[in-house]
Amino acid sequence: MEKKKIAKYVGLGIVLIVLIAFASIGLVMGDVMSYTATGSQTLNPNGTSAGKALVVYDPGITGTAKNVAAVIADDLQAKGYTVTLAGIKSSNILNTTGYNVIVIGGPVYAGQPASSLQSYLSDITPPKEAKIGIFTTGSVAANSNSTAFIKKEISLNNTNIYQVDDVMKFVDTNTINRKAAEFVNSLLGQ
Repeated sequence: MEKKKIAKYVGLGIVLIVLIAFASIGLVMGDVMSYTATGSQTLNPNGTSAGKALVVYDPGITGTAKNVAAVIADDLQAKGYTVTLAGIKSSNILNTTGYNVIVIGGPVYAGQPASSLQSYLSDITPPKEAKIGIFTTGSVAANSNSTAFIKKEISLNNTNIYQVDDVMKFVDTNTINRKAAEFVNSLLGQ
């Protein structure tokens, strides 16, 4: 009788672990965390504005992409830009008119960018003169699979074609400040 009870509890434990694993995979593949990214804020420079910048992010499960976006926004603000830092589900982020710099970023899951990034990139029509930067976050170094979707010229659904000026993958959270500064300087041609 005791062995049956133990077997029953072990079986229930295994079922519970499998259910948790499937739920976790569903969260990642369904990009559920992007739906929490609805806020936005404006960062004003000290002094005269050098232009307008839009930094859009999908926070991902860990929130690393949101942290990277905030550092990039701070760097752009320090360079004199009026920056709108916005979650990927914020209102009015599809209207990119008037922005000189547009940065879009978020996580890569299983070698693919979050679906919210792909959708956003296909839905926007940035001004021709705008500098476009894309960043991704993840736990492994960039490879051909995780960056294949990012090209110097983006053509999605055969409708939007625009030039991407810089691309960077952030892997190590200890180097975010340095890499964000490099990314912004490269994007702005400095």
